[in-house]
Amino acid sequence: MLSVFTYTLRSHRIGLLAVSVGLFVMSLIIVYTFDAFGGLEAFADLFESLPAPMTAMFRAQGGFGTSLTSYIALDYRHPVYIIAGLAFVLSVSGGAAAREIERGTVLMLLASPMARWRYLAAKIGVLVMGAVVIVTMSWLGSLAGASLTGLAGDVEGGTLMLAQLNELGVLLAAGGIAVLLSAVSSDGGRTVSVTAGILTVMYFLDFVGAIWGPAEPLAPLSIFYYFDPLAVATNGTTLLRDVVVLFGVGLAGFVAALVLFQRRDITR
Repeated sequence: MLSVFTYTLRSHRIGLLAVSVGLFVMSLIIVYTFDAFGGLEAFADLFESLPAPMTAMFRAQGGFGTSLTSYIALDYRHPVYIIAGLAFVLSVSGGAAAREIERGTVLMLLASPMARWRYLAAKIGVLVMGAVVIVTMSWLGSLAGASLTGLAGDVEGGTLMLAQLNELGVLLAAGGIAVLLSAVSSDGGRTVSVTAGILTVMYFLDFVGAIWGPAEPLAPLSIFYYFDPLAVATNGTTLLRDVVVLFGVGLAGFVAALVLFQRRDITR
């Protein structure tokens, strides 16, 4: 099991490093842009001039808050954060089972006396660890930016950590869906494509539900509906509902994947 974990981690180390460093730098730069906008009042004026669809994308229809912490948390919902994190998740989950079966390498990896579920659990372990590293680096980038700009006293590090916990939930929920699809498929490319399609539809449901009344009842079907870092920064705590739903979806997906992969026939 450890050998599969290290093999998988080694295979994805460059991607994990690129995403983690990239989001660290982005988080750092975002703090620098605070002064470039002219502070809270200037940014508030700019924000009020944005069209409703733009504010809906950031879940900020009621404003972005009145603190630097809220300003930073608002940007955690930027599509770049979401896409970068999901890119790593899809890369790992697509190869968790389906791509290895497609290449035939799974037969070699399972040649040792190891239960299939342990093999897949090692893959899931890399996904979870990578997701934790990504959100941690994003958080550290924000703290580094605040320190370098002399604004550390205005940033609530604990609140931003809770906002990143919310993002971790999104990554794990997406990972649970992706690993489940990978566990029942023999085509890595198809697994990634189908998962990307599902996540795109979910993002669309969340976005449209926020700006169009008739679609609002469909928004809770999306995992992104439960991702609201600005609300975390405003309230100073994460919503229990969001934590339960996101981590619950991820856990359910991982458990179902382990069970189904253990029972399925492996054919190319």
